Amino acid sequence: MNEPEDYFRISKNGHVHTLSDRIPFNWKELLIWTSTSFIFLIWFLGIGIGIFVAILTLIGYTIYRFASWIYYWELKIDEKSGKLTRLKKILDRTQKTELISEKFDPNRFEYSELTRSGKTKFLMNYRTHKNNELLILKNKADKELIEKYIAEKITVYNKELS
Repeated sequence: MNEPEDYFRISKNGHVHTLSDRIPFNWKELLIWTSTSFIFLIWFLGIGIGIFVAILTLIGYTIYRFASWIYYWELKIDEKSGKLTRLKKILDRTQKTELISEKFDPNRFEYSELTRSGKTKFLMNYRTHKNNELLILKNKADKELIEKYIAEKITVYNKELS
C-alpha cells in the first residue's frame, strides 16, 4: 500500500508503517525539465549565454535531484511495540536512528502553518518532552491525507490503559 506522492511516501510492511521523504530519481522528468529549460533559456538569453546558463541549470538540477534521492529521512511507526522512530538514511543505509517515542499516540501530532514565497505549507510535529519536527507538507490536502492515514490505518496494539 503506497500512496502516490511526489515528495513523500507512505507504506506498510507487516506491522510497521513508514513515512519517507525520499524523492524518486525520475529520468523522464529530468529529461523533459532540462530540455524545455534549454529551449526557453536559449530563446530568452540568446545562443551563447542561453547555452551556458542552460548547462549550469542542468548540472544544478541534476545534483539537487540526485542528492534528494540519496539523502532522506524515514519515520517508522510500529503497531506492535508502539515505538515511533526516525531514521536518517543515505543510499538506503541507516546513518542515524532517533527514538521519538516509546508509546505512539496519534493525538500528539501537530501541524504548524508555514508561509514561504506566498505558499502555505505545513510542518508536521510530534510532541513529547520536546518538539520533534518530522516533515514539511506542501499543501493542506497532503496534511489531511496524512492525518486520515494515521487516524484510520494505524492501530497500536500495545497500548497501556492509564
